[in-house]
Amino acid sequence: MSKKNVDVIIGGKRFSPYVYGFLLNGFKEAFSHSSLTIEQAFSDLDYYKVLLDTSFDQAAVQYYKMLSNGKRSHIRETIHQIIVFLGKNVAAFEDKLTGEQKQIDQLYHKYFQYFDDYVLGYLKFDEKGEFDRVATFHNMESLFVNLPRYKKMYYKAVNMKRDNLDAFDYALSLEDIKIPDVIQINSIVNRSDEDKVDGFKKTNNDILNARFTPTDKKEVMNEMERLFKDYHDNFGLEILDPYEANIPYQERLNRAYVIFKKEAIFHIRFERIHPFNDGNGRTGRIILNHHLLNESMAPVLITDVISNDYKKFINDYDVESLTKLFWNSSSQQLTNWVSLDKARLYGKKEDNYKKEKFSELSDFDKPDKKKKKVFF
Repeated sequence: MSKKNVDVIIGGKRFSPYVYGFLLNGFKEAFSHSSLTIEQAFSDLDYYKVLLDTSFDQAAVQYYKMLSNGKRSHIRETIHQIIVFLGKNVAAFEDKLTGEQKQIDQLYHKYFQYFDDYVLGYLKFDEKGEFDRVATFHNMESLFVNLPRYKKMYYKAVNMKRDNLDAFDYALSLEDIKIPDVIQINSIVNRSDEDKVDGFKKTNNDILNARFTPTDKKEVMNEMERLFKDYHDNFGLEILDPYEANIPYQERLNRAYVIFKKEAIFHIRFERIHPFNDGNGRTGRIILNHHLLNESMAPVLITDVISNDYKKFINDYDVESLTKLFWNSSSQQLTNWVSLDKARLYGKKEDNYKKEKFSELSDFDKPDKKKKKVFF
């Protein structure tokens, strides 16, 4: 969205391209984790990780390593038999078992090699130090339930986060977002979803605890076209440049506020249309932040602390309240960016940081204060 080697103005502060890229990447990471859907996936991942680690016996691993090569080989063969047997019981594979150790080993390495990091911690030995096959079998039943779930949840969480980041990057590569771009953003957001539906919703959807009914599937295109037309007409608002030279401080704030109000109207209408079967919130917030950055405003992060208010304002079609929420979140983000930039320079050796400039201040935030370069 910005030309290389050209300073970027965000919220009235000037950032070098390097600093802006660094701060934006950090924001995108936080932005992905602010999604309740993505955070729930990572929370589920943590849950299964705790289950696996709680039952993992490090002493069993150490004892196994002390055994002779012959005993270790016998235990490995037995473990492969147990895992493959359990896998066959739950139809993890369709191969017909012959019972030969060679085939069992091949099936294990084909389908269950990811068990290697855990199986040794699930071994059981009796009081005499002998390998307990029966006890190990029962312990492996627990591992076989939780580890595949952990593996599935891992890929789900990681892929959802990656898809969200890729969708954001795609949006940032655009000068302007049009309806086909919105569809593409949502497609990338849902790229790894097994139940992904391409394009606008094919079935009508409901929003949990919403007091409004999303737009009927047959009317989505018409409503989206109307929304984008109204947006480009500024919803009847007068949009003026808050960075215009020689205007009073309060006028700058008023002009910036109107920009946030325009985005609040767009966002409320977009979320109430709810044009997709899934990923509407993630898609809408990516568009919101693309618009804000295009207007040289800091992006918005909907954290857990403000998520209930955010949903309420959309529910109530409360434009003014959502505008203020976006304004406050963007201001906080800008404060964080400036603080990170300053901390970055303070952490450098003197002979290096004197050659770099901290974010140049403008009178957007400081009334009646001229721009000046600050060197450390």
